[in-house]
Amino acid sequence: NIDNIRLSCYFGVAMRRGRRIREMKVGLENVKVVQVCSHSHRKEATGIQKFVKDYLPALKFHNTEIAFTNVNKKETDPTLELHFEDGVVQKLDCSNISKDQVLEDLLKADKNFKAKEKVEFFGKEISI
Repeated sequence: NIDNIRLSCYFGVAMRRGRRIREMKVGLENVKVVQVCSHSHRKEATGIQKFVKDYLPALKFHNTEIAFTNVNKKETDPTLELHFEDGVVQKLDCSNISKDQVLEDLLKADKNFKAKEKVEFFGKEISI
């Protein structure tokens, strides 16, 4: 039966994709929220679109404490907006770059982020 063949092919692809997601362990330590801004009809957004399709499921799977949102509006530029632990927001421009470069920029931004140290100064807690 042709329907059974199509169904078995679909589940085979889904199982391979699930295995690939489990094998791609990428941890983000300092990021609390990742907002992906992409538009499906803009040519310069193809890298971030492929990032959303190929890498975002694995990132969501291995980083359950991080809130991921995908904004798909015409007026947005292809960017990643990272919200760090202490409230700092960083935007990464993802125009005309590959999906691998988007992932590399995300990991570099997370690795290079240094949280401000909190110190008590005359009874008040300040960040330095």
